[in-house]
Amino acid sequence: MELALYDPLKFTRLGRQETAPKHCRLWWTGSGVSFTAACTRVEIEVEAFDSDHAVWLAVLAGGAMVARFPLNRGRQTYTALAGMDPAFTHEISVVRDTQPLPDEKCPPVIHAVLSDGELKPSAPKRQLIEFLGDSLTVGEGCFGPRYAEDWRMAWMGGVGAFPHRLSQMLDAERRVIAMSGWGAWKSWDGDESHRIGLIYEQLCAPIAAGNVPYAFDGRPADWVVINLGTNDSNAIKQESDPVSSAEAFTRRAYELIKTVRRHQQNAHILWAYGLCGIDMEQYILKAVEKVKAEGDDKVGYIRLSDCNGDLGSRMHPSRGAHLRAAGEICGYIRRVQGENTAVEAEK
Repeated sequence: MELALYDPLKFTRLGRQETAPKHCRLWWTGSGVSFTAACTRVEIEVEAFDSDHAVWLAVLAGGAMVARFPLNRGRQTYTALAGMDPAFTHEISVVRDTQPLPDEKCPPVIHAVLSDGELKPSAPKRQLIEFLGDSLTVGEGCFGPRYAEDWRMAWMGGVGAFPHRLSQMLDAERRVIAMSGWGAWKSWDGDESHRIGLIYEQLCAPIAAGNVPYAFDGRPADWVVINLGTNDSNAIKQESDPVSSAEAFTRRAYELIKTVRRHQQNAHILWAYGLCGIDMEQYILKAVEKVKAEGDDKVGYIRLSDCNGDLGSRMHPSRGAHLRAAGEICGYIRRVQGENTAVEAEK
């Protein structure tokens, strides 16, 4: 078995990470490494730290999940793939499949990869899509039985959620900044400090070690898909003045779009909403239209089809509902890309 210490020359980094890290830290859902290998087996050496919840990893071959398992505390070696045919080359990815945890001081670290085949970086994807969101974006409920109601990472899986499925459809790299329960304005329980716009410019503020500025020096996003509003809807129902609360939500939604635009100057920004109701749609549209009125023609909105009771664990949309949402967003993106191609052809 060849020992391949973490080396940017051997691996393609996935997700939001530090500039030129010595190791691969798994901050967000979908963060990890990707590489190609013709081998019989792959093992990974990972270090995980104290938390009340287990962090789950997913192993993918050619974009399809072939393994998913929780990490034990401490530095250990795990089998990612075994019994493979060395005559075939596969693109292999090892990613964090669950969101940052509220009591994590440090994220898990991939220290090394062991294989009996030569490891090479994966070819870059055609485009990069950044996703901002809540439990829908991190895939809460995408795994486990429908009756499960306990808040555990076992039932949460980014590989089953619409960001991963959409990225597959468009041959895109995904970058996820999302937390279950959070909103554009307030979290499900009315906490205004739990809004994505407040942490977008930090590396990974929910984890203590990640509460530092993010450099934004990596590959810029081609698309930014925002899926927020579901938890804000619950928060606004707890407010005594819904009119002023709705205005506050619109203001925060507008600020979020503008914050994203400062750092993703050429990206298309798409607010996709409706998988679990459309209570906040009119207020989201006000924010989107305000940005567009200021001259930003790369901002849009799409209403997603309601899951209509097609549920997985924890009363969240099933993997089938996520697949439909991914298809709808994919259709929107392809229409925009087709329109842009047509305009370029006319020049």
